[in-house]
Amino acid sequence: MKQKIAGAEPPPVGPDDAPIDFGREQAAYERERERLVRDHLGWIALVHGNEVAGAFRSADEAILEAFRRFGPDQVMLKEIRDPDLPDFVPLANTEHPSFRKVS
Repeated sequence: MKQKIAGAEPPPVGPDDAPIDFGREQAAYERERERLVRDHLGWIALVHGNEVAGAFRSADEAILEAFRRFGPDQVMLKEIRDPDLPDFVPLANTEHPSFRKVS
């Protein structure tokens, strides 16, 4: 049987609740992005409030450290990626017979 840890679960989010604001965390990540990309490309950044609290090889490690250091406080995890790389490269072959122009 699983034991529940008091205060370990976040409060429930309802359908009418505003989205969680990660503005401070995103700004902190952007300030450190160049260093993080240079030193920890592909790792996971742990951001708490106005600071990047660390970089970890896996999300599991980052989550455990976040809970150990910050408890149930809001944190943001973000994969450290090179911002110049595209998210998706289309694989469409415009020469294929099934491809046609829409007029």
